[in-house]
Order: sequence, then structure tokens, then C-alpha cells
Amino acid sequence: MHTRELLALLALVVLAISACGSGDSASEPTPDPHTLLQDGVAQLQNASSFKYEIDVSGYPVEVPIEGFNLSEDAGVSFKYASGEFKVPDRLSARIQFRVGVLSTTADLIMMDDEQYFRGELLTGNRWLKAELISGFSPAVLMAQPGGIAHTLSTLTDLVLVGRRDLDGQSAYQLRGQVDAGRIFSLTLGLSRATSGLLDIEVYVGVRDRRVVRITLVEPPPEWAADAEPTTWLINISDYNAPLNIEAPAVGGSG
Repeated sequence: MHTRELLALLALVVLAISACGSGDSASEPTPDPHTLLQDGVAQLQNASSFKYEIDVSGYPVEVPIEGFNLSEDAGVSFKYASGEFKVPDRLSARIQFRVGVLSTTADLIMMDDEQYFRGELLTGNRWLKAELISGFSPAVLMAQPGGIAHTLSTLTDLVLVGRRDLDGQSAYQLRGQVDAGRIFSLTLGLSRATSGLLDIEVYVGVRDRRVVRITLVEPPPEWAADAEPTTWLINISDYNAPLNIEAPAVGGSG
């Protein structure tokens, strides 16, 4: 009898452990994609600052730059930018360009409607007060309507693709479409498309519900319809970090 009781007790323990294990491995409820996006939009709209990276691949993003004695066939195209934004209207960036067959960089500081930039190829590495990105102001990033958060809030056909690992950070991958006329703020005013719907993905952190990445696919111009589209990869990080962005001394190199 004692042996039977012991075996019965062991069987109950095994069943209890098995039940606990199955509870741990049960999949968590699938989040609603619209709720995830709303959470990410709210965090972005309420941020006092953030860092960003913009990388493009595929069809070149042309940048109209005039007045620097560049040859007519030396087209200037945008490749990459990393920098910081401080609410409401201050932005700094290190930008990589391709000028003809050459690659070069420029430092850019924006204070509302004023732009300052320097680059070894363009300005001899001295600060110049002039417009590098025509018609763009950092205030656009938080504008209502037109800003990044507002643009993300207008996505259509939104679905949750799943969870992805982004350099060690777990994020929900959302996919939808966006009106091309709304992407001005996402691309620092450098996008071509102004009409139609574009494919877009938004990655929202699992733990903090912050937008951490946006990918956007922009078709090539009509006259190059068979070319590869432009893919924009936009990373956003370091929300609400203290920043100090000031205007540089014009003519100086520091």
C-alpha cells in the first residue's frame, strides 16, 4: 500500500510539472496592429528628442544643389544620414552624398528655416549659411498634419507580420500602405513620389512600444519604370535624450 501511494503521489507531481510547463510555453495573445501603431505614434509624437538614421538603396535619390561650381553632369545623390532632432525645430546631421563618381560627406545643422552646412568637397570644410535641402524645416517632423507621427497614423491595410529581432531588440513588424503625398517628413523632404500608395513597414518595440524602424518602398520615376525602386530604411532611437543643437559660426570649420 505504501508503494502504491508513493507512485500515485509521483504521478500527481509529474502532471503538475507538465501543466506548469505547458502554461509557460503557451503563445501570448496576438496584439492588435492598430493598437500597436497607436502606441508607437503616441510615443513619437510626445518625444522631446530622438536620434535617427536614414539609409537608401536602389534607385538614386537626387539632390538639387546649385552654386558650387559642379559640372552639369556631376549629379548629386543622397546615400545616408545620421543625426539628432530636438523639438520643436532643431536638427543636426552627417550626410553622405555621391557627387558623380565620388563619395563625400557634409555636416548639416537646421534651426527652424535656417540651414548651415559644411563639407570638404562643397565648402572647403567651412560652415556656410545656405539651403542644402530645399524647402525643408525640422519643424515638419512634428507637424500636425504632415509630421512623422501623423503620417504613420494614416496607414491603411495594416497587418501584423510577426516579431523580429533588430540588433538584439525585439520588435513587432507591421505592414501597410501610405499615401505618397504624406512621406515628405519621413525622407527629410528628399522623396520623389507625390501620389499613389506606397508599401511601408513599421517596427514597434515589444517592451517599450516605441517606433524603432520604418521601411518605405518608393517607385522609380516614370521614365525609368523598369529600374529598381528606392528603399528607405529609417531607424529611430534614444527618445527624449538631452540634446544641445546650436548654430555654428559661419566661415569657421569648428
